Amino acid sequence: MTKVNFILFFVILLMALAKINSQHQSRKLYFELDQQKEISQKLNSEYSQLQLEQSTWAMHGRIEEVAKKLLKMKTPEPKKIILLEQS
Repeated sequence: MTKVNFILFFVILLMALAKINSQHQSRKLYFELDQQKEISQKLNSEYSQLQLEQSTWAMHGRIEEVAKKLLKMKTPEPKKIILLEQS
């Protein structure tokens, strides 16, 4: 009878250790999930800011301003403009 008791005791002990390990892994993975969600939110915020910045830099007025000031470009005279037809 004592031999069976020792076997049952060790089985219960192993099951308890397995449960503790499982809970530890679960908490560890949940913590990692929270960190990844936080990173995801930060990246989404940064992406939104970059999209806004890109749209600002690509505005027609901004491009025209840069062309005039930095590249010293000017609008051609109307008589020098040639319109081409698409066929």
